[in-house]
Amino acid sequence: MNHAAPTDGAGAIELTSTVGSVPRARHHIAESLHGAGLTPVVVENALIVVTELVTNAVLHARPLNGGTAPGGVSLRWTVVGETVMIDVTDGGGAEHPRLQQPATAEDAGRGLAIVDAVALEWGVRTEPAAVTVHAVVGPWEPDAPRPA
Repeated sequence: MNHAAPTDGAGAIELTSTVGSVPRARHHIAESLHGAGLTPVVVENALIVVTELVTNAVLHARPLNGGTAPGGVSLRWTVVGETVMIDVTDGGGAEHPRLQQPATAEDAGRGLAIVDAVALEWGVRTEPAAVTVHAVVGPWEPDAPRPA
C-alpha cells in the first residue's frame, strides 16, 4: 500500500484490490478528517461513504491498470470548509455503478443507496480504463431539502 500524506485538508491512498483494504482506507481517512476539525457527524458519514465505495471497488471492479500496478483502487479526498469531496477510482467492472433497488431478502446491492442516503451528492465519471465514483459529504439536516 502506497500513500501520500494529507496536506491542507487533502489526501490520497493507493489500495490493493482486496477486502483488507477497506479498514485501511477507513483508518487513513479518519485520521486525516479528525485532524481537519470536521464535526463527528461529517467524519462518520465520510467513513460510511468510503466503506461502501471501496468495498464496491474491490468486490465488483477490475484493478486500475489491469492489475499491473501495485494499487488496484485509488482513494482521494479533499476537505473544503465543512465538506469532504471523496473520489474512489478503479479499473471498471462488468456493470456501470448505479443505484439499485434490491429485494428485501437480498443481502447485496445497497452500497450506493447508503451513499445516496448520507452524501450531499454523488456521481460516476468514466474514463478510458478507469471509473471514479465521487461523493460530497457535509453537514445537512435530515428534514431539510438537499442540494439538487
